Amino acid sequence: MRPDIENRIKAGEITAHFNSTVQEIGDDWVALRTPAGPLRLKNNFVFALTGYHPDYDFLRSVGIELATEQLRPVCDPENLESNVAGIYVAGVIVAGSRTNEIFIENGRFHGKLIAAHLSEKLGRGNPNFPLDAT
Repeated sequence: MRPDIENRIKAGEITAHFNSTVQEIGDDWVALRTPAGPLRLKNNFVFALTGYHPDYDFLRSVGIELATEQLRPVCDPENLESNVAGIYVAGVIVAGSRTNEIFIENGRFHGKLIAAHLSEKLGRGNPNFPLDAT
């Protein structure tokens, strides 16, 4: 979503209030503290996009190594299997602290890579694992 939102802000289709803080949310309004002073906006709903950071402690607890720079999990880029056999990483976590690099548009292919690798490892003819990753 981020690239789309950034493009809409640039095009003037969405008004952004950077460096602002929500002070209060009412039934049909939001009060902000902006660098230019207080601002009250009418609205129909609010999305609380509060941010995200990966749970590095959890990754380490299962033995996944993190690259010193950007805390990216050590994994095979071809199939996303981590340095711990049988544990895969997918989605935004692949980028470590650079969470703005993985979006729905490029992260949606992670599952197919993992499924294909599992199918290959376990054998397509395995009746206990009937997965066709094609």
